[in-house]
Amino acid sequence: MLDNIRDKSRPIGLPAEDPHVYELADMVEFCQKYDEVYIYGAAYKQQMLYKLLKNSKKINIKGFVVTNIESNEVPIGDIYLVDEVLKRKRAGIILGLGDGYYRQIIPKFREIGFTDYFLPTEWNKRTIAEQMTPRDPEYNSFEISLTDHCNMTCQMCDHYAQLSDEWYVDTDILDRDLKRMNELCEGKCAVITLLGGEPLLHPDVIKCMEITRRYFEECPIILLTNGLLLLKKENDEKGNLWEVCKRLNITISITRYPIKLDYDAIKKKAAEYEVALLLSSDIHSAVPLEEAKISYKHTFNLEGNPDNIYFPACHYYNHLGVVKDGRYYMCPVSAHIDIFNKKFGKNLKLTDKDSIDIFEAESWEDIANFQADRIPFCCYCDIQKWGCHSVWKPSTGKIEEYI
Repeated sequence: MLDNIRDKSRPIGLPAEDPHVYELADMVEFCQKYDEVYIYGAAYKQQMLYKLLKNSKKINIKGFVVTNIESNEVPIGDIYLVDEVLKRKRAGIILGLGDGYYRQIIPKFREIGFTDYFLPTEWNKRTIAEQMTPRDPEYNSFEISLTDHCNMTCQMCDHYAQLSDEWYVDTDILDRDLKRMNELCEGKCAVITLLGGEPLLHPDVIKCMEITRRYFEECPIILLTNGLLLLKKENDEKGNLWEVCKRLNITISITRYPIKLDYDAIKKKAAEYEVALLLSSDIHSAVPLEEAKISYKHTFNLEGNPDNIYFPACHYYNHLGVVKDGRYYMCPVSAHIDIFNKKFGKNLKLTDKDSIDIFEAESWEDIANFQADRIPFCCYCDIQKWGCHSVWKPSTGKIEEYI
């Protein structure tokens, strides 16, 4: 699926490279100026661009323009000769071909005075195609919340743990779901993350870890925690968590917060048990960061924008799913939105199309195709306003952290 376009030298499990959202906005603005929009070129990257723009009801994307129709056959969209389209009034063309073709195209456009074209960057042409390509299971990651609640109250938590009631995953349901995921993806996965809330609050966290490793013998498993309870888990009545992490080859990842926690003692304990430890104020960084943690704001448009096509710039889209109670969700934001709705009395709607039943899915291809498409819930995410917000601090519990 992805073999022809993904750079396999990138570390597996890191977030995909996102298209530049401001360039997506420029392209949308360009498209909305014209009665008809065409994409120059009809190869794979151009098809993914067409797939993106078809999600907008305000853009009339007609198809592809080429110099020779006979040599181009694509499964989606219609194909037109470029000379025909250049004669049409109120028609705009997106140059989806590689920059190397511009020496052939731009002089011809200038010769006839045609200026109604848009030049995407090579970065966006590549990353849009990469983001919208169904992924093989070994390039896909998913997470499971062992708890929804937490022993910290972080502002802007995208799992809404600081707003949640006490909740623990049922180990029988976890076993059932992971067994099915193993069947769908044949035990292959880039990374499985066990988190929360705070996963160490789960009274059977060790059992949850053992279940996960039972069904995914080879893939990396991460236990993502704030670390507050880690040292106490050495002498837990349910077992020594450190020994279990060593035995099951599970990595402990700690988000470093500006709190009074003996991180050096945790490092020593990890070294003592020979447990892989990741410790960073930014868990997505390729190198550990010890500076102050920055809170990331996932801004909502509470009214929803059904025409929102900025989803390829979301760092969750088609990369990090959520397995929860027999369903596979696109992202933690949608998977846990019921907590947000209950806390603030809102109705950000979640439909059956926002997740897929893993027991009705016939193969991994069903999951992969679901993830590579836009879900209705995307209308609420104001991705143009997402970004680093402020130095970490405790949550106020107010809705302003999300709007």
